[in-house]
Amino acid sequence: MGLDVNAYSGCAKLDVVFDANGEPIDPNTRKLIDYDKYIRIYLNPDFPGRANEFEDKAFYSYKNSASINCGAYSRYNRWRDDLAKLAGYPVGQYEQYGTKYDSHCVPCWTGETGPFSELINFSDGEGVIGASVSKKLAADFAEFQTKANAHHDEYFRKKYTEWRTAFDLASDSGCVRFS
Repeated sequence: MGLDVNAYSGCAKLDVVFDANGEPIDPNTRKLIDYDKYIRIYLNPDFPGRANEFEDKAFYSYKNSASINCGAYSRYNRWRDDLAKLAGYPVGQYEQYGTKYDSHCVPCWTGETGPFSELINFSDGEGVIGASVSKKLAADFAEFQTKANAHHDEYFRKKYTEWRTAFDLASDSGCVRFS
């Protein structure tokens, strides 16, 4: 089990009703909407302001999509810590299940804003980041590209490129969805 992330562009809200099984259907044709033609949005209430363009639990069509294979949550979180370090956030300490850990993400988790902060301080499980925040993050990825290219870890560089591509795509009336 791991983190699934998909980026979408050209999102438009769908007018749907539901059949007896709770599946979305077209209100005019009464036919099921193909699963590969829409997404359902979940606005994570723990991270307000990340996707104000979208309505919670609504269905949206999209024009283009891309996936990021993040692997295990732990690997994604290590990558995210490297991203915070790349952005220049200092090491902070947090406690989880009685054990203390060091992380460059802590400043963002405690409210600091700056490069990549909307991604660093976001769920590693579910929710969406909308187009306006994606534009800001795409600009952050562009600004730090040279520094990322010099990173010692090939995996970090590969994922950096994938995330940059995702936020570039989502900047066009889209979103990045974590599930």
